[in-house]
Amino acid sequence: MDVIKYFNTKKRMCEFHKGTCHLCPMGKDNTKTHLLCFELQQEKPEIADAIVEQWAKEHPVKTYKSVFLEMFPNVKTTKEGHPDFCLKRLLGVKGEYDICSCDITCGDCWNRGVEE
Repeated sequence: MDVIKYFNTKKRMCEFHKGTCHLCPMGKDNTKTHLLCFELQQEKPEIADAIVEQWAKEHPVKTYKSVFLEMFPNVKTTKEGHPDFCLKRLLGVKGEYDICSCDITCGDCWNRGVEE
């Protein structure tokens, strides 16, 4: 896992546990190292990385695509797997709807993370 993804995922993990560090997989009593998470990152980065990577697998980022397809599993999708229409239209963003004027592809737009 690259360093940026590591810290973004670690931040999500911390926000998920919201002060209940004893329940966090990096909690000092859960790692068998008895190190606080910031100490674990410094002294045993390979263990910290493995913990964060495993947590990311178990808690994938919710995207517009995953949320929409969960609610509407039978919607027509493109060969890339995202719904076959512009997310901007669905969200009611003001502007021209005949031609998508996004600076990114529809796949990139659908794969953006959704705030929990």
